[in-house]
Amino acid sequence: ADDIVESLLPASPFQYQPQSPNTPTNANAQTPTLPSLVIIDSIQTMHCANGGNSSPGGVTQVRETVNLFLRFAKTTDVPVLLIGHVTKQGTVAGPRTVEHMVDCVLYLEGSEGTGVAGVSNV
Repeated sequence: ADDIVESLLPASPFQYQPQSPNTPTNANAQTPTLPSLVIIDSIQTMHCANGGNSSPGGVTQVRETVNLFLRFAKTTDVPVLLIGHVTKQGTVAGPRTVEHMVDCVLYLEGSEGTGVAGVSNV
């Protein structure tokens, strides 16, 4: 996860500051290019250095990885979509930590063989 966030940033991590409309600009200065949207599929498979030696999908790794992407989103104003998966039994794979850390939780649900899916929020 750390490598992904670092590769998305134009300079050192979390140093990017968006310019306000009133900030004078230098026509020769290079403007950092940030993505319009970041999609992470699946958050349970990510590994973050701040999570220590814990395995991906564990409470510590999920919490620290989500924190990393939250900091990225807040400092760059780039929306981040974190996708978590469910088990065959329909429960969230790994800890439910993510649900308490993000702005919105949506469930994509469908019935096998119908071709119909719905989105619900928690």
